[in-house]
Amino acid sequence: MKYNFNNITKLLDKIFKAGFNTEKDILSIKLKDLSKLPDLTSTDIIILLDLKQAIKNKKIIAFLNGKERNEENEKL
Repeated sequence: MKYNFNNITKLLDKIFKAGFNTEKDILSIKLKDLSKLPDLTSTDIIILLDLKQAIKNKKIIAFLNGKERNEENEKL
């Protein structure tokens, strides 16, 4: 799934407005918490999953600039 920096920032805005303001908060987001995020799209869910993985791997900058997605696509 392709997404860009604009999609990421829109999702981050939704996450922050829902009260998930730290890496720990974001990592703790569960399926039931998705209802707290307004107008969530399927792309948002994919971005959220990738964001959580980037936080776990300590690769936030690579995630934000798309490098992590490009590396994973090359592996496929």
